[in-house]
Amino acid sequence: MGMFTLDEVDENQNIVLIATGTGVAPYMSMLRSDALKRKGNIVVIHGAANSWDLGYSSELNLLETIAPHFDYIPTITEPQKEHVAWKGKTQFIQEIWEEGTVEKMWGFKPTPENTHVFLCGNPNMVNGMIECLGKDGFIEHSRKQPGQIHVEKF
Repeated sequence: MGMFTLDEVDENQNIVLIATGTGVAPYMSMLRSDALKRKGNIVVIHGAANSWDLGYSSELNLLETIAPHFDYIPTITEPQKEHVAWKGKTQFIQEIWEEGTVEKMWGFKPTPENTHVFLCGNPNMVNGMIECLGKDGFIEHSRKQPGQIHVEKF
């Protein structure tokens, strides 16, 4: 069994799924299978250079409207290249985490005791988020040492 699944995460835990570009793809199967039946909150933070690189955004926006405990935060870093003015976030994912966006949405702080974070995408984002999360007490999950940060590197 792979390590990048929800199988070892208690259904009451909150889940943050963070991706850049095509890194969102593994999350889609998680969300389509049973993630939305879970009891904790779920948020997808998806970053890309441009809006057209935010794959699955229509499906994620729809999920946000029908699932009360699901949130979707798309962000782009090159809004000046958009053909239609982008009205969403224009930050790097690490900045979204550090400014407390998830905490504000949920009404409480994500901590290692109540939240698991999944990371998939650009190695700079993944490494930056591991550093950010480490400051909050999160540790990387492995078979030898259970943690709250789950990483898929590509």
